[in-house]
Amino acid sequence: MSGLKTRRHAMMLGLAAGALAAVAPSFAQDAPIPARPFVEVPVAHPIPRTAKPMKIGVIGSGNIGGTVGELFAKSGHQVIYSDRDDALAKAQAARVSGTRAGTVAEAIAASDVLLIAIPFGAWPSFSKQYGASLKGKIVMDPTNSNPARDGEMSKIVLTKPSTGEYVAEFLPGVKLVRAFNTSSYASFAKEAGRPGEKMGIPVAASDDATLAIGVRLVNDAGFDAVPVGGGLHGSAKFELRGPASGVKTAAELKTAMGQ
Repeated sequence: MSGLKTRRHAMMLGLAAGALAAVAPSFAQDAPIPARPFVEVPVAHPIPRTAKPMKIGVIGSGNIGGTVGELFAKSGHQVIYSDRDDALAKAQAARVSGTRAGTVAEAIAASDVLLIAIPFGAWPSFSKQYGASLKGKIVMDPTNSNPARDGEMSKIVLTKPSTGEYVAEFLPGVKLVRAFNTSSYASFAKEAGRPGEKMGIPVAASDDATLAIGVRLVNDAGFDAVPVGGGLHGSAKFELRGPASGVKTAAELKTAMGQ
């Protein structure tokens, strides 16, 4: 087993060990996954306006989607919130100036880029419903497995080279960006646009052109993007709870990832 894969499996096993002591029920792909209430953390610093605004659809308007979507909106991108709970999407649109709410289908149709911040265990059912309409689209994936919530999916991901590559299996024909998975939504809100050396965010993608767009969007949101080569396989260098996790500068991330 390669050092990269060994490091990744150690991280994932640590995540499982840190989960709730109770045994999680087995996951049925189409079973509903309980939603977590959105908890707002105010964006602490001004976010510079981008010179190249894009249309960004947020699918899953909870803590990560709601917060990162807000950062994109503050940087001047056109954001549409969507969620399986229409009321949550509407609440986010009312909270974040300049955004609007719509259905998932409307967000997909109206957007250049989709930030899909759904529970990890929802990927199979989500792909069944929306996978065809996402083909050719750019999708940003910040999702992580949670053993207590996602059950069998958390076991399967351990057999994959990286979480990003596993997500890609559910999204054939999609241009996938892996980013915003190494820290909490609260850290993103507090650290985005901070003075001095910015918080680094590692980014990997399915191809070079998509990686360039992912890097630009991460920078627009008030961070210092750290591109990782090797396609989505490169995302194995920055799995949750691995050495690249937490609030780090770009230089610290490069050291942690061996770049």
